[in-house]
Amino acid sequence: MKINLVCPIIILDNVSNPDIRKNDVKIFKLLVNKRDNGLVSVGLNENKSIKNTLRNHIKNIIGSDKFHLEQVYTLGEERYYIDSSIDIIHLAVMNAEEVKKLDVDYVLIDFSINNNVITFGNKKYSFRTVEEISNNNIEYFHRIDVDDLYLEKCLLEILIAYKHLKMKLDFSDIIFKFMGNTFTLEEVRNVYELIKSTSVDKSNFRKRIIKYCEEVSVESVKRGYRPSKVYKFKAMEGDVWL
Repeated sequence: MKINLVCPIIILDNVSNPDIRKNDVKIFKLLVNKRDNGLVSVGLNENKSIKNTLRNHIKNIIGSDKFHLEQVYTLGEERYYIDSSIDIIHLAVMNAEEVKKLDVDYVLIDFSINNNVITFGNKKYSFRTVEEISNNNIEYFHRIDVDDLYLEKCLLEILIAYKHLKMKLDFSDIIFKFMGNTFTLEEVRNVYELIKSTSVDKSNFRKRIIKYCEEVSVESVKRGYRPSKVYKFKAMEGDVWL
């Protein structure tokens, strides 16, 4: 059976705010191929490590090696053994500024997940999570309202990776992988709220993340009532995240 390395690549981008007094709006893009809107994927090379095989493939597509990559899940349901293949799902996150030279066969499309709806390009797909009991254990499955099995599999892999991202926000530094070289605390909070689909207290959130942020001597040029302090990420070895 063939093994594929499949990777939803979630990219943070900006859209100008029509209100000139406010900062740009943060949005997510997803990298897909133009042929069938499929996710970035590559076959497993037995002579190379899984992570290096996929990392090199992504690097060739975007012209950059500056992205975060991690393995998430192996899709093992027989329903999705399309073309006798199993997918090992990864997640990559990055900032749009790091897409240096996009391969002509790929494109960035709009993407979001909110209120049990996946926005995938110019279309929306609803989903639900169901419980099933197997061997006295409760298992959870995502069911997506779409008739095309290939598209269903693609959306499911995106959803699995996104759920993983959402879960990791509170015990890892993955949110900073979306940031550029410098950022404001408001930008970090806005991205956190975007992924979590909720609002957080500004003061409490700042206390949680400030020790991982090192101030740089540059003022933000973002629009707003007054310039904001600018930071860069400061990794803390041996520390417990948040």
